[in-house]
Amino acid sequence: MIGMVCWSLWNRRNKWVWERVNGSAFGTKAAAVNLWVEWRRAREVDANRRPRVENECMGWNKPPDQWIKINVDAVLSQDGFVGTGAIIRDSAGHFVRARVSRVAGNWQPREAEALSLKEALSWVKELNYDYCVFEYDSKQLVDTCNGQEGESYFHTIVSDCVVLCKHFNHVLVQFVCRSANGVTHLLATHSMFGLREWDVYPTEFIHHVLRSDIT
Repeated sequence: MIGMVCWSLWNRRNKWVWERVNGSAFGTKAAAVNLWVEWRRAREVDANRRPRVENECMGWNKPPDQWIKINVDAVLSQDGFVGTGAIIRDSAGHFVRARVSRVAGNWQPREAEALSLKEALSWVKELNYDYCVFEYDSKQLVDTCNGQEGESYFHTIVSDCVVLCKHFNHVLVQFVCRSANGVTHLLATHSMFGLREWDVYPTEFIHHVLRSDIT
């Protein structure tokens, strides 16, 4: 882990020297933890021997032992709101909790994505979980959370997400392919009735996706 932190600091230094990009301290730490998690996963024996990138793009992957994974997504409604969906699963792939909500306003797509991540971070923070991996299928959002700064309203919402991340002792925000994020997209499309939450047992309309994710 010390080596990963040193490598992330070196990359941050190079970005400043050559590109004048000053990454955040949280982004540097998150990059180090991401490298460490990927290193641990790379050491695991893959039964079917397929490349890791291919596996990630084909389907959902379980988080490391003792971690939980929170997949997040958003949909834009023509009725003037953003529908958000989030689901928590444990290291065995078992359902823990799920939540849908709606945020009023005519938002742009990338702002809607940032709002849904902010909603998920606030929700999981209130549940007092630690060792959390948040996954989203927007690479721009993930990259911005992990260090790319800006001044638009989108970046303002992302700054709120980064502040929320600091309330967790161990947290990752990482990119996942759309094909591995299907369950949250389905949840978000059912947000027209407002805030709803499920624990212990998932709602019926996501059963088939949950089963396919861990098979």
